[in-house]
Amino acid sequence: MRGPAPEALCRNGALVLGSWEGIPGKANLIDVHRPYHYPLPRFLRTTRIKEWQAVQAGDPDTFIFAVLYDAKYLSMASVDIWDRAGKRKAGFRQTFPGRRFFFPASLEKSEIGIKTGHRELSISVDMDSGSMKLRASNNPRKAPAASFDLDLTFDLREESSSAFSVCLPLGLNRAMYSTKILMPCGGSLEIDGERRTFKEEKALGILDDHKGYYPYHLHYDWVTGSGVEPSGRRIGFNLTDNQVKDQRRYNENRLWIGSAIHSLPPIRITRPYGHAAPWVIQDTEGMVDLIFHPEVPHDITMRLGLADVDYIGPFGRFEGSLRSSSGEKIDASRLYGMGEDKNLRL
Repeated sequence: MRGPAPEALCRNGALVLGSWEGIPGKANLIDVHRPYHYPLPRFLRTTRIKEWQAVQAGDPDTFIFAVLYDAKYLSMASVDIWDRAGKRKAGFRQTFPGRRFFFPASLEKSEIGIKTGHRELSISVDMDSGSMKLRASNNPRKAPAASFDLDLTFDLREESSSAFSVCLPLGLNRAMYSTKILMPCGGSLEIDGERRTFKEEKALGILDDHKGYYPYHLHYDWVTGSGVEPSGRRIGFNLTDNQVKDQRRYNENRLWIGSAIHSLPPIRITRPYGHAAPWVIQDTEGMVDLIFHPEVPHDITMRLGLADVDYIGPFGRFEGSLRSSSGEKIDASRLYGMGEDKNLRL
């Protein structure tokens, strides 16, 4: 990574490629000139940018994944709660035709979400106050869906959180942008009248703010995990094998150790016995050697004519190790998270 993030990811119509610590002033991919072979008006360029904000959060007993997704022709709001101790799930998924969410170019201050009848999901970020809030609830009129109410606050202050950003090439003048932030969190969760509390010394989360000129057929493999060591030090990682060009030079593979962020090499994810069996995640330099054990499925399949969604994203635990650029070896058995095999034709 090189220095602080730039003020804008597109300057005078040209992309600024690279990876940085911190958050860019504007993730303005829409301003790039000729992202395709031919000129397109701004409203058509907008239709080809996929955008989302996703949050993974939890503590040793609970894992939460919430996402607001905008593919322009289709939007989705989804929250999944996995009670690891009780082996039960709660959540909802709702899709909308067309564009439902409007993600700002700047992450400095934003609030995005839905509130429809008995369901609510919102993600609000305020860098000035150093906080992010995740709010979700579902009060279904009929069983067997679980009723829940989730209210989490994340500490975004510089002394508590660690952020990195990337702008990586997808071909021609197209790129993907992502900011990922590891941070402690606190708050409460109530499922069917049973209340539990998240405390910052044990609970943490990762925000992914994402935009990309992805191709019509989008595919990537991804795993992420996090946890808190007995000493209180926060650990997290992000590993992706995607459609970025020249992944040895450009990738978003990172390891958080406390407040430090370490770059990792390109990786490959293999599933020798299928998606429900252990996944193998390795690099060629001895820095990543992980096994991901899926515990609960989290899949989405849609057939919409010209648009298809094949998404496999289980939650689970890890074993193996990660090694930092300084040589420190991290035991992954304390970490929990999720994996994705995402295929979209949209």
